[in-house]
Amino acid sequence: MQRVLIALYVVLTVSVFGAEPATQWYKGNTHTHTILCGHADSEPPVVAQWYIDRGYHFLCLSEHNKYIDPATVELPKDRRKDFILIPGQEITSSVHMTALNTMRLVRWEFKSPNKSEIVQNYVDGTREAGGLPILNHPNFQWALKASDILPVKNLHLFELYNGHPSVNNDGDETHPSTEVLWDVLLSDGLVVWGVSSDDMHNLKKWGPKISNPGRGWVSVRSSELTPQAITQAMFKGDFYSSSGVVLKALKASTSAYEIEVDEAATLKELESPVLITKSVTEGEPGWRIDFIGKGGKVLQSVKGTQAAYVLPKNEPYVRSKITYTRKTDEGLQQCFAWTQPVFSDDRLAKVAK
Repeated sequence: MQRVLIALYVVLTVSVFGAEPATQWYKGNTHTHTILCGHADSEPPVVAQWYIDRGYHFLCLSEHNKYIDPATVELPKDRRKDFILIPGQEITSSVHMTALNTMRLVRWEFKSPNKSEIVQNYVDGTREAGGLPILNHPNFQWALKASDILPVKNLHLFELYNGHPSVNNDGDETHPSTEVLWDVLLSDGLVVWGVSSDDMHNLKKWGPKISNPGRGWVSVRSSELTPQAITQAMFKGDFYSSSGVVLKALKASTSAYEIEVDEAATLKELESPVLITKSVTEGEPGWRIDFIGKGGKVLQSVKGTQAAYVLPKNEPYVRSKITYTRKTDEGLQQCFAWTQPVFSDDRLAKVAK
């Protein structure tokens, strides 16, 4: 099998999320645009510099139907050494998908009235190009339903959260939120990891209704900072996703979950004028850690910045959501982190085949 995927499928059979310690957390964004995509406003080096200046470790310039080789992007010579670009593209038609860490362009012209067939074609094309497929913003223009995603094979990552103001993360009266969609997929037996990205398009204009950077990211636990290592860790689900919350400790196995919030780092993130938090009408200021199981059921809820949970043997999966609620002049505001599900059944072994 192509490049990275051989190693990925081998390690999946021997690794459970958090089971193998790694040396460091790396902050990154898998979905970013530059002027090369035709409707963003800044050149690739300028965009990369924004992320370098704000402590990111990796970035994928995922242009619409354009393959970006990092060797073609001139980065500042005096930049931090712990920053890399990961090659890839955003495959774009009626559905969108990040082809992460590919070796070449993935074709996008495939057409079908069946959305599942389109997604499957993009997944297969990404894997053939040696990369990792991430299904992007399924609620954008209400492109995809759970029934469109469930038949797709070898798709194990999707955008649970996307910072673009027009992607409908929260759903509406007739469409489920992306988080509800996640639980539907997991409850039906799929292995799906939830990704957060900012889907940045604009550096020259700023505002809550403009697609600015820094509003969603992943923190990946990896032994080294290379495109292959980061991609492998994400394939295993060894990362968490965030819209503002930073974690200090995260340990998960098939028997227990342990989480500790980095309160100081989170509050520092919230000082940024870039970050857009979620307005809510109800909630208690402070921290809450929820452990969530099949069907989106909250199995345990803990107030505070630390929590531990013993996983029940009859629960097919458990994931967690960390919520920080603060009171502002505009009312109650929330930001989140989401950790990946731990499975008690044999679905990981089935994926490895």
